[in-house]
Amino acid sequence: MYDSVYGMTDAGMLRDGNEDAFLLLPDRQVYIVSDGMGGHNAGEIASQTAVNKIKDYFSRLDTTKIPGDSVKEYMLNAVHQANKEVWEKSHSANEYSGMGCTLAMVFIGNGTLHTCHVGDSRVYLLDKANLVQITTDHSVVNELVQIGQMSQDEARHSYLKNQLTQALGTSSVVHPGYNSCRLKKNDTVLICTDGLWDMLTDKNIQKTLKQRGSPESICKQLIGKANEAGGDDNITVIVSRITGE
Repeated sequence: MYDSVYGMTDAGMLRDGNEDAFLLLPDRQVYIVSDGMGGHNAGEIASQTAVNKIKDYFSRLDTTKIPGDSVKEYMLNAVHQANKEVWEKSHSANEYSGMGCTLAMVFIGNGTLHTCHVGDSRVYLLDKANLVQITTDHSVVNELVQIGQMSQDEARHSYLKNQLTQALGTSSVVHPGYNSCRLKKNDTVLICTDGLWDMLTDKNIQKTLKQRGSPESICKQLIGKANEAGGDDNITVIVSRITGE
């Protein structure tokens, strides 16, 4: 199975800098977004450090030879190595203290979408009928939603919405989420930071993803709409369209 993919990042309307990072490794079918956090540009350092570590990890592998039942192990190992790198760097200088980042990673192999994530950057899958959020946010508000103390709409508007329960680099140990599902021709995979999904409803995202056009044009439309809605944060999107078996 092969895909057509494009990624973009934008500072948004309110931020001077961009602490997001993303990575496309189409020959490995590995795609990543990361949202950095921390003062004095440390967030930018954190996200780029995580992305670079995972790039190094997968660039040494022939992913076509990874058995399907081993993909999870490889992805988790990559995330743990990235966490170690960011954690150690956060303790290497005062200006990096407390920095961290989210991570959402996709690997597409043998007709299967594999995802691994830490934090609240998301992976969505659009098939002919539905848009489904594959990842589950590691956030305070999501935990409150899961136990019935907050609705999804309340979570979207809560003052707690930016509080994460885990992120890369903020602890020596992380517990990444992993999911897998089968893909079909014409499915669309979206990977994004909260600068997109916090600005646009799932319905709006679904409507945009359903439009005809290249992954590049869809990325531009999504970022444009997020900025039109306020552009409160940095916005990073990767769109992958499954084009054949």
